[in-house]
Amino acid sequence: MDMSSVSTIFETLGGPTKVARILGVGFTTASEMKRRGSIPVKYWPKLVEACEANGISDVTYERLVSIHSEAA
Repeated sequence: MDMSSVSTIFETLGGPTKVARILGVGFTTASEMKRRGSIPVKYWPKLVEACEANGISDVTYERLVSIHSEAA
């Protein structure tokens, strides 16, 4: 799957509720990250780890940097 946006990552992981659980934040916080198209760097390790655990190899630190720099 083409991980070209934060929204795509969220949908691949099952939506804001599941991402909130993965990152250890509330639903509103996760939903706002998706809406803004930006995930704070401090959450990247948990996100990358969860993706790897779910067989999603396209979400790497390099890919996250690319997504966030394209959005800026």
